[in-house]
Amino acid sequence: MAGKSGLDRIDARLLELLQQDGRRPYAELGADVGISGPAAHERVKKLEARGIISGYGARVSAEAVGLGVLAFTWVTQAPGTVATDLTGDFAAIPEIEECHHITGEADYLLKIRARDTRDLERVIRAVQATRHVFSTESDVVFSTAFERRPIRPVERA
Repeated sequence: MAGKSGLDRIDARLLELLQQDGRRPYAELGADVGISGPAAHERVKKLEARGIISGYGARVSAEAVGLGVLAFTWVTQAPGTVATDLTGDFAAIPEIEECHHITGEADYLLKIRARDTRDLERVIRAVQATRHVFSTESDVVFSTAFERRPIRPVERA
C-alpha cells in the first residue's frame, strides 16, 4: 500500500540527500542510491514536477549578515476581525522570516530576525501597528539547538 506521498525508498533517499546539498551532481546522487546519474536526474525532475521539491536556495547565516536576534511573536487579532487574513500585512515587514496562522489563544506566530533588541522593538511596533492586531507577546531566543531540520519523507509501504 502506498503512503500519502507515494514515494519509494529511492525517492525518499534522494530528497534526504538533496536537503543536505541541493547542488550535488546527479552522478553522485545516483551512486548514493544505487541508480545511474541520468536515472537520478529523471527522478529529481519528476519530484520537481509533482511539487514535492518546491525550490532550491542557499542557507544564509543570520548572524553573519548582522541579524543576531531571533524572536517569536504571538499575534492576537482584534475581536470580530479573525476572518481577516493578515498574512499580506506581515509579509510587507521584511524582518518577519516566517508567518504561521495557528490555533490556540493567538492567531499568528511570527518568526522575526533583527539586528539587536532596539531593532526588534521597532519590528514588533510595526507588527502592533498592523490593522486588526489586538495584542502581541514575544519571546527572544537565547540559543538555537537546531533549525531547518530536513523533512523526512514518508515512503510507500
